[in-house]
Amino acid sequence: MESTPLLREGVEEVIGMDDQVLLFDADSGVYHRVGPLAAAVVRKFDGRLTHSQIADLISADYPNSSPLDVARIDELVEGLHEKSLLAGDTAQRRKRGGLDRLLPRFLVFKKFSSVLAPAASLVRKISHPILAAITCLVAIAGYIFGISTLFSVESRVLTTPEASQLASSVLLALIIHLLGVFLHESWHGIIAGACGQPIRGLGFALMFWVIPVAYVDRTDAYRLRNRSGRVAIALAGMVSDGWVMGATALVATSTTGLAHATALVLLTYQLLLLIANLNPLAPSDTVAAIEAATGSIDIRGRSMAIFRATIFRTPLPSYLRNLSLHRRVLLFIYGLLSIAFAAWAICFVVYTLWSGLIQGVR
Repeated sequence: MESTPLLREGVEEVIGMDDQVLLFDADSGVYHRVGPLAAAVVRKFDGRLTHSQIADLISADYPNSSPLDVARIDELVEGLHEKSLLAGDTAQRRKRGGLDRLLPRFLVFKKFSSVLAPAASLVRKISHPILAAITCLVAIAGYIFGISTLFSVESRVLTTPEASQLASSVLLALIIHLLGVFLHESWHGIIAGACGQPIRGLGFALMFWVIPVAYVDRTDAYRLRNRSGRVAIALAGMVSDGWVMGATALVATSTTGLAHATALVLLTYQLLLLIANLNPLAPSDTVAAIEAATGSIDIRGRSMAIFRATIFRTPLPSYLRNLSLHRRVLLFIYGLLSIAFAAWAICFVVYTLWSGLIQGVR
C-alpha cells in the first residue's frame, strides 16, 4: 500500500540561497536543499495523496515534460525519511560523522547576536560597494605589511631579548591574539546581522579534541538569496584579521623592547591563523567562501559521504545518487585529501605534546 506523505511538524519551506527551495527543520536547525521538481512534489504532500496520485498531478501541471515516474517519488520520500523530515519520523538533532567528529562544537552564548546588533545596524546603514572594496584592499595591504615585517626583522630581533622578556612577550601576544580571534568571530556575526540574518550564538570547538577554536553559528545565512552576502559573511573575519595584522606590524616597526617583541610574536600567531583560514582541506573561512560563491552546500560532508560509500561499498545517500561521475570523483579526491590532512594534523599535535612532555621531564 502506498504511503500518503506529509512533512513533519516543524519543517517549513524556505526560498533561500540563489532562490533555491530549502526545507528548514526547526528541531535540528538544519537546512536541506531540494530541486525545483522535488519542491513541486513536496508541495503535494498533504497526508492524503498517494505517490501515484502525486505523480499524476505533477504530470498534469507540467504537460510539456516527461511523465513523472512513481519511482522518483519513492526515492524522494526515502531521502526525506533518511533526514527525518516526514510525519511519523522522530525529530533528531544533527548527528556529526566523519571528520566532524574531530571538531565537537559547544554553543555558550546564544544571545551574542543581540550584543552585536548595534554594530550590525550601523554597518547596514553605511554599507556601500566602494566602502567594502576599500575595506578589503586595506586588509590585503595589512597582510602584506605584516608578513613582510615579520620576515624582515624576526630573525635578528627574537634572538636578542632575555628569557624573561621573551616569556612575557609570548604571554602578552597570546592574550592579544585571543582578543583578535574574538573580534574575527564578531565580524562574522556583525555582517550576518547587517544582511538580516543574525547568528545563532557564539561558541567554541575543539579541533581534534585538543585545540580550542572560537566560532559563531551563522547557519541561517542559507536564507540569504544573493551570494555576495554569504561570501561577505564568510570573509568578514579574515578582513578583520588583515586590519589587525597591519596595526600589529605598525607597532612592530615603530617600537622597541617588550612592545616590539610582543608585536613580532603576535605577527607569528596571526600568520598561523591566516594559514589556517586559507586551508581548503579544513572547515575554514576559505571553504565557507567557496561554498557561498559557488552555491554549493556542505562540500566536506558530501565528500565524506562519498568517500565512506566508496571505501566500504555501501549505498550512497539518496541526495547524492544523481551526481555525475565526474563530480563524485572530485568529491572523493577532496575527501581523501581532507582525511590525509586530518591524519597529519593529529600526528603533529600528538608529536608536539609528546615532545613537550619529554622536554619538561628532562
